[in-house]
Amino acid sequence: MSWWQLVGVSLVCALVLVVLFATVIVGGLLVARDALVDDYPPAIRERYGAQSARGKRAAGVMGALNAVVFIAVPVVGLMDLRGRADGGLGFWRAFVFGALVWLALVVFDLVVLDWWLFCTVQPRFMVLPGTEGMAEYRDYGFHWRVLVPRPVPWPLLTVLGCGAVVGSVSALVEAVF
Repeated sequence: MSWWQLVGVSLVCALVLVVLFATVIVGGLLVARDALVDDYPPAIRERYGAQSARGKRAAGVMGALNAVVFIAVPVVGLMDLRGRADGGLGFWRAFVFGALVWLALVVFDLVVLDWWLFCTVQPRFMVLPGTEGMAEYRDYGFHWRVLVPRPVPWPLLTVLGCGAVVGSVSALVEAVF
């Protein structure tokens, strides 16, 4: 299997992952606008107040659905890659796959969901009642600081962590089976 095939399968899986992730996020917010209130800028959280019971339930369902998506999509992608590989994937090919898929999700979440949808478009289902017009909705820097906090940008490190987990699981499965 060539590296181009690996990148191609990774990008297809990344596309599937971001579409499913966005569907869960938007769907959950349509059910309860305050489902993700804990991820909002502090001034918005303070003005809005406590999360509703419906918001808590929606957040729980969203978390469970995303957990399934975050496991199922890489597993299906690895099965596809394994079928294309001559003699197995090993650690590094699976690492690259996992890191690329997760990197695509992180970039999509920041650029499309946070900066474009939340900060620029501001659809009604993302604006919490009583917080309309707050300047913090247009705070692009808030989302960047969440992604790359100082001194350690741990959310970005999850890209390498995902690659390491996917690579390790792939190598372990190949060693056992």
